[in-house]
Amino acid sequence: MKKNTKFLTAGLTVGMFAMICLTGCATEEQKEAAKQYQAEADTYVEGNNYEKAQEAMEKALEQTPKDKELQAAAEELNKKAEEMKPYNETMEAAIKAIEADDAKALDELQESQAGRDLAELAKETGSYIYLPSGGTSGKGIGFYTFKDCECDQWYYGDYDQGKREGNGIWYYASSHTEDGNLYKEVYNGQWSGDAPNGKGHQLIVLGDKVDTDQDFQVKNGLFEGSYEIKDKLEDGTEVSGKYELKEGKYVTISDEELEKNNFVVPEEAHLAIAFLYNEAGELKSCTMVYAEDATKGVKHFY
Repeated sequence: MKKNTKFLTAGLTVGMFAMICLTGCATEEQKEAAKQYQAEADTYVEGNNYEKAQEAMEKALEQTPKDKELQAAAEELNKKAEEMKPYNETMEAAIKAIEADDAKALDELQESQAGRDLAELAKETGSYIYLPSGGTSGKGIGFYTFKDCECDQWYYGDYDQGKREGNGIWYYASSHTEDGNLYKEVYNGQWSGDAPNGKGHQLIVLGDKVDTDQDFQVKNGLFEGSYEIKDKLEDGTEVSGKYELKEGKYVTISDEELEKNNFVVPEEAHLAIAFLYNEAGELKSCTMVYAEDATKGVKHFY
């Protein structure tokens, strides 16, 4: 996991909690219990859950209340927890919005001062990851920023050693569109190697219009495999066809092969599925017509 901050000063670090020398009249059992609570606090800090870390440190102090170094470490932790509280409240709010699939609430959160503050914090390393159970593995939420655009995104799901691994939701919402309608792009599926890999579902919606709502096979964020399409023309004619994606790009037959089979190749370039007709104007099928580079996949993984 990328760490954004370190909260102990004067040479102390979170990892040193378990090494603090215990003093006073505590029994051996109390000293051992304090060490365990200190280790628990360390784990929570790794997941940026300072509130839980504070609770663990309080329990450690209950075991060895006269330990001066432990008291100083706890004081530093309390200061850092107060500093990080607004950020983690934002992360908790984002979890609720994603669980409810509430793109509007997520967009409003991003546009708030709290959301802008989180974005500034995350820019230091490119992400801010929050795991409620602490540590670097388990279920958590991450906020990710990008240098090439103002299109910050969220991941909510499984982590392993700070990497996205397992099942998770990659969520992007924005009201910064030409017509002001809310744009939502969501990938929900399998992850490995910190990227979308395996089976997943992509949903893209602009305002009330659904652009994509489909299952895909994903390899390193790019769509792969063969897919079927069913559609209806303006006159009510139902059409169907197949297309193939390889490394996120459409695999198409050549113009020569189309013409050999009496298909008329559209003169205009097409980036989507084109309905092809024969010379008599009869609908023959629908397929992909190669025109220019068009990549399909999970946003920011292609």
